[in-house]
Amino acid sequence: MYLLISLVVILIVLVLVHDYIRKCSYRWKMLSQFPGDPPLPLIGNALQIGFDADEASTKIKDIWIKHGKRNFRMTVGAEDWVLLTNPEDVGVILNHPTELSKPLERNMAMIPFFGNSLSTSEGERWRSTRKLMAPSFQFNTLERRVADVNMFCDRLFNVLDNSVNKGPIDMYRYLRPFMFDLLCNTLMGVDYNLLDNLDHPYLETSKNVVEIITINYFSYWRNIRALFELTPIYRDMMKTVETIRNTSDEIIMLRREKLDKLINNIKENNIHISDVDLEKLIKNKLSDNTCLLDSLLLSKLPDGQPTPNELINEEITLMCFTGHYTTTMTMSHTLYCLAKYPEIQQKVLDEQRTIFNDDLLKNPTTHHLSQMKYLEAVIKESIRVIPTVTKIGRQLQKDLTFKDGRVAPAGTSVIVFYEAMYLDPKIFPEPEKYNPERFYNNMHTFAFVPFSAGPRNCIGFRYAWVAMKTTLSNILRRYEVLPGGPGTEPEFAYRILTESKNGIQLNLRRREI
Repeated sequence: MYLLISLVVILIVLVLVHDYIRKCSYRWKMLSQFPGDPPLPLIGNALQIGFDADEASTKIKDIWIKHGKRNFRMTVGAEDWVLLTNPEDVGVILNHPTELSKPLERNMAMIPFFGNSLSTSEGERWRSTRKLMAPSFQFNTLERRVADVNMFCDRLFNVLDNSVNKGPIDMYRYLRPFMFDLLCNTLMGVDYNLLDNLDHPYLETSKNVVEIITINYFSYWRNIRALFELTPIYRDMMKTVETIRNTSDEIIMLRREKLDKLINNIKENNIHISDVDLEKLIKNKLSDNTCLLDSLLLSKLPDGQPTPNELINEEITLMCFTGHYTTTMTMSHTLYCLAKYPEIQQKVLDEQRTIFNDDLLKNPTTHHLSQMKYLEAVIKESIRVIPTVTKIGRQLQKDLTFKDGRVAPAGTSVIVFYEAMYLDPKIFPEPEKYNPERFYNNMHTFAFVPFSAGPRNCIGFRYAWVAMKTTLSNILRRYEVLPGGPGTEPEFAYRILTESKNGIQLNLRRREI
């Protein structure tokens, strides 16, 4: 008994000495320049976040309010965070040419699902993959993308028309497979047709991804692998990972079969030309399709070997999930806001009538999209009120000096705290009001950057804007969007992405055209 008490006392003393040494360090001196609550030994401010991951963002937002709605610091386990809400400082980190690493805790939460893909990779792997993918998202491909979205909207309407005037429908349930099918067709060269199979395992299982990633992100004990593997969360995670990875394998297999046929046709058509560079000819022919998956399937490692399926799977899993999920959330939340504010919806419709000269059945083009200034402002205001992405960050490799002279030391996670920024009255006057016109006014370049900015911005942001504006334009000219009624109000959870636990339940009424 005496020995046990002695060990406990020694352990406590060691913890206190470690905490004292830490708080005498240069690192803590730099961090102390930012307001924040005193961290406890070992666990930091983790108790303030609590054990419910869905409540974590709200509690962190309360800490931001407590400290004067300014940049502030937190310590979670062994990790130090500096959370930014000042646009000047947001610009410093996002525009930085070399501070490109994502936060450790964020990567650890995502790697089980997406591996060392574009979102988590660094250095040469990140640079080469981004360069390989870039042609699929270039500006000159947008007109083709608009035509593709219009075609898939017709498929969506074939499904939605059967639900009109039959009570509220969950927009997540229909827009998720719509966006997944669109991505598979345009970027993967595969028709997957989830709209014909709304209960597909991918749709059922992948809806757990954001929740599990968020739990991993805020549960710092997850780093104790042996303990984590004993939990139900771990088993759910591995089942989800298996489902989404298997779906990516199937997409890769389907496209590889098509690709082999295309390549064989090219070879057969040029068999009698002796001096033709077949490999170059094949790449030139396929590049016209701007099919992202083709680029990956034809790519090679630095040693000249073909890129393995496992690495391709990581990129496809990331692109398919994040691409369809973020756009679905944004469009669904925008439709919810328009149902909630019918006068805003009428203004959107008025703009559409002006652009299309009252021909509400006409398919939009890129020229039409460029004229949809009010619809674009509505989407932006919906993102501000219901942030699709709640936070992004960087893991500092070196000390970072902000414009006011304060320094975030190397090793710190610098977090752009979107939720708080969007509620800051200094940036967005009367933030409690839903007011799309605010985006007609000049604002700081980094006050609103939902797709990030700088060297590591979202590679698919142009694609996302085209998909969202085209889809919403088509939906709003075809249907009047109405609230779902009693008991259907969304239960928003501010996870890594914001999503409603009970979906977005809305009524659709076919417009008289």
